[in-house]
Amino acid sequence: GIHHKSLDEVAEGYRDISLEVFKQSPLRGTGNLVWSQAYYDTTLWEKKLKEHLGTNSLISTARDPSCPKLCAVSAVVNQSRLSAYVFRNYSLPWKVKSEYFGSCNHEIWQAARASAAAPTYFEEFKLGNFLHQDGGILVNNPTAVAVHEAKLIWPHVPIQCVISFGTGRTIPVLADVSKNIFENSNNTSWTNKFYKILDSATDTEGVHIMLNDLLDDNVYYRFNPYLTEMISMVEINPQKLEQLKRDAVMYLRRNEDKFQEAARVLTEKKSYLQKVKDFINFHEDHYGL
Repeated sequence: GIHHKSLDEVAEGYRDISLEVFKQSPLRGTGNLVWSQAYYDTTLWEKKLKEHLGTNSLISTARDPSCPKLCAVSAVVNQSRLSAYVFRNYSLPWKVKSEYFGSCNHEIWQAARASAAAPTYFEEFKLGNFLHQDGGILVNNPTAVAVHEAKLIWPHVPIQCVISFGTGRTIPVLADVSKNIFENSNNTSWTNKFYKILDSATDTEGVHIMLNDLLDDNVYYRFNPYLTEMISMVEINPQKLEQLKRDAVMYLRRNEDKFQEAARVLTEKKSYLQKVKDFINFHEDHYGL
């Protein structure tokens, strides 16, 4: 990533932050929710983000040739319609325009703050004239956004590998499904419809199905482990987190061949022919030769 941290370092940082930010008494949390529409302490959250991510601009990371190109997606909520906003650590080529609003001039911590401003969990984040909330309310699976951005940066290069990670799913129980079908046939309340629409809007599998059809098998890889139970994203119970870890390890073992294949494709070097094509395309784009 931007700071060249190992997975162990990232996991440790996540645990440290979550234990501080998500440790909230119900009384204080309810008071915060009424007062600021945010259950958790947003000021503390911002402080921890600045400590761990820093206040450098996103584009400053482009000076490091080993730094990957990254983007984070938020949802702008104070316009006539919800729209995705892309925080980039790269600039787009000359005269190339993305379908999404965005900028590379924000600070690194601001990208994380805006793209993770989950409604009722944290306050909205005002940045310039825009109010940002968690991108998941509009783009809960941003893989298609990533593909779009990649095609803008490297328009002449075929997609080599796309890897998508889900946040986990549970196996539906047949008895529960039958019960839901029966209940749904007799329940058409607006509350019920609202939750169905919300669930549909934040669905992640629709994008997966589309990309799975459009991209070749040896290009697109989706990893989404089955969980023993669905766990809240603010869970800090050590036993629950350990169960998540066990579920992930089990999924990894069962899909080891798929992981190995994805790693091989992802790290595959460019062929000599592709390097020649890149050289020609670069000179055509920049010098019109």
